Amino acid sequence: MSRNLRFGRWVVAAAVLALGTTGTAPAQLPKVSPFNNVDPITLPLDRSEVWTLHFAYLSPRIITLDVPKYGKRQVWYMVYQVWNTSDTPQPFVPKFELVTKDGELRSFLDEPQPSVAQAISEHEDIQGPKGRIELQTSIGISKTRIPVTKPDSIPRAVYGVAIWLDVPAKVSTTNNFSVYVTGLSNGVAELETANGVKISEKTLQIDFNRATDNVRPQRNDIKPNDNSGLGSETWVYRVIPNVKAKAEKVEEKKE
Repeated sequence: MSRNLRFGRWVVAAAVLALGTTGTAPAQLPKVSPFNNVDPITLPLDRSEVWTLHFAYLSPRIITLDVPKYGKRQVWYMVYQVWNTSDTPQPFVPKFELVTKDGELRSFLDEPQPSVAQAISEHEDIQGPKGRIELQTSIGISKTRIPVTKPDSIPRAVYGVAIWLDVPAKVSTTNNFSVYVTGLSNGVAELETANGVKISEKTLQIDFNRATDNVRPQRNDIKPNDNSGLGSETWVYRVIPNVKAKAEKVEEKKE
């Protein structure tokens, strides 16, 4: 089924049966979500106490919005859900990094601007049981722990949006890029390298393909990149640049 649907709308496909003399009611198929679901997995570097949140996302979209202090700008963003099946509420302090893989190789961090998130919420009109769901920025979503979802129950999902404002301004064209999501797990590992110890975090890597450029951008240009059948999503332990150096500087200041 096509995912070119309005964000967050559940699609109900009804299989209509012929009504006989018994007056059989029409049967309905289960609701289908447009979100791409990513289940947590255990990695070799996971310790026994490592937890990992569930994540679901909609492919990044491109729209033009009136951005406070910037005026009318082209915005890249990704709507997502997180939920927690561990036995206790867990913190979620996310970082979304968009890395281009061809053309001009650049890295862009999420810009959590509440006014932009509000405009996206109004534009996408994601409906929940109590009306439109307000998408939270990375800062907003980090203020409350993700509640526990019990086994075999409907996920108590929290909705957020990652925002990138500088991609169209600094990259003339890119057809392949990845979004790295950290904060979904407490998994941390030390890796011995030729240059010393490196700190890595359990990270979700999602690969995307955009089969166009900035000349005539369309809202649905971006799709998950299946990588020739290998899949779009990968859980990895990704090295955090200069974490150890930053920690040492903090200790020096304390002394």
